[in-house]
Amino acid sequence: MTVPGRCFLLSVLAMSGLCLIGTISCTAFETNLQDTEVDQKDTARQNFEAAEAAFKSERFNEAVKYFELVKNKFPYSKYAVLAELRMADTHFEREKWLEAADAYRIFVRFHPRHEEVAYATYRVAVSHGRAIENNVAWLPFVDATEKDQSSAKDTIRACDDFLTRFADDARAAEVRTLRISARGRLAEVDLYAARFYETRERWQGAIWRYQRVGEEFGDTTQAPGALLKAGQLAEKELGDAQQARVLYERLVREHPDAAEAALAKAALGRLKA
Repeated sequence: MTVPGRCFLLSVLAMSGLCLIGTISCTAFETNLQDTEVDQKDTARQNFEAAEAAFKSERFNEAVKYFELVKNKFPYSKYAVLAELRMADTHFEREKWLEAADAYRIFVRFHPRHEEVAYATYRVAVSHGRAIENNVAWLPFVDATEKDQSSAKDTIRACDDFLTRFADDARAAEVRTLRISARGRLAEVDLYAARFYETRERWQGAIWRYQRVGEEFGDTTQAPGALLKAGQLAEKELGDAQQARVLYERLVREHPDAAEAALAKAALGRLKA
């Protein structure tokens, strides 16, 4: 969500009595970098070092201004490229996740042979991952499954990009975990629909949705529970022993170490009796 959009939303919530205090925080979102003044140094190195000092002291607006000075005033200096990367780092530290992702992506695009390309590509994925949590936290009174899923999809794409190019990187395991977590967010959409059908006793619709989680999101933590639920509904609500058996067997086969697998084995024993 852009800054104007976010502040507009806060204003609407304030008028409805839901988030009066939120209007005050718009001031922080509207901070204009042009209002930040810095003492320009004579050389690229001096400005870069001033930026680094501001960054370490968490004076992020000042850091961005200095990095911009290096990039714009000394474009042919070796510090100019580093300044681009450090500007992305500054956005990241300010928790401006989408700005950070864009900045890292631009760095990779224009400096494909730079030694920090793997790091920047990794940070693109992490930035989008953080944006998922930001979306969930932003409107806590709205169900997470109703919120924008684009951040999860962007995270998955960014993770795939990193893993395709840097599969042997030391950060690959972390990125794989991040990818699974993002896929789990997408799985929640189907789980939400499954519970919706279940509460309305539309059993087959619920089973199909739970089964889809098991089939399409088998690498997520939601998959074992979804397959178990699908099997239980098939067995108890539809009386379809064959369908239940197929679902239980899939759970045991694909997730043998999951706690749900023991329940599925017990159910299979009951169905054979």
